[in-house]
Amino acid sequence: MIATSLKMNEKMEELLPRENSFFPFTAFYESYSIYTGGSVPWHWHPDVEFMLLLQGSVKLYTNNHTYLLGPGEAAFINSNILHYKEAIEGPVPVSLNQIFDAGLISGGYKSIFEQKYVSPILQCKSLEAMAFYPALPRHQKILELLKHSYDLAEEGGFGYELAVRSDLSLVWRLLCEEAAPVLSEPRITSGRREERIKKMLLFIQEHFHDKISLAQIAESANISERECLRCFKQTLNTTPFTYLLEYRIRMAARMLSETDMPVTEIALACGFTGVSYLGKHFKMIMGCTPSEYRAGPE
Repeated sequence: MIATSLKMNEKMEELLPRENSFFPFTAFYESYSIYTGGSVPWHWHPDVEFMLLLQGSVKLYTNNHTYLLGPGEAAFINSNILHYKEAIEGPVPVSLNQIFDAGLISGGYKSIFEQKYVSPILQCKSLEAMAFYPALPRHQKILELLKHSYDLAEEGGFGYELAVRSDLSLVWRLLCEEAAPVLSEPRITSGRREERIKKMLLFIQEHFHDKISLAQIAESANISERECLRCFKQTLNTTPFTYLLEYRIRMAARMLSETDMPVTEIALACGFTGVSYLGKHFKMIMGCTPSEYRAGPE
């Protein structure tokens, strides 16, 4: 499967296509050329994710960590973790992604697999993500298995579901070994800051076409304006209004690509006061004018 866009519901949760609802697994080829600005916006999903980079370089951001990935390197992203992927200058990043419900590994409810191997990973707030590098011998088997399981899913031959599950179970065992030092640390139980930021991002996405104040953004998470600013800075390393502007530009770019709406209407629909204001910020962020973006490469 090839990713054509990132679709999210009203809670910023990524909507993942499933070819078979009885097999909670999705594998897809992802080129960052399909994303506005070449980056995957902040989002989350209850499924866990493994991404294996084929080309280009990517910075993976979570609440508290940043991981730099290059060709042949991979990352695990834990369940319900807000994350953002930024393309680094150079070749357009391309990755092989596998996203699945951890129940694929754990099997039945309260099974030994769930209690001993899966739940400790999912419930560990400190384990937001983990990177794997071929230069480290202990990571090489994980990288090999991730490529093999992806290929099996793409081929889709008889019994591929069993083979994919087998490969991912081995990956999970190795993940548990790698994560052992983190799992043994005192458990962090509070995800309050992440829940707050999710509420505020959701508010911005629902009202980006309106005139929004800092007070309204803060109120959506029942916090003060000062705490709102701190939340954005500590979690996303940006400000509420920078995020709002970038989101408006991303929505404008989508409308330019997917509709025939006049640029004037797109500007107003995305919360800009006029075409000139949209054009100024669009060129600053996208490197071209709205009309040039709509026309596409020559």
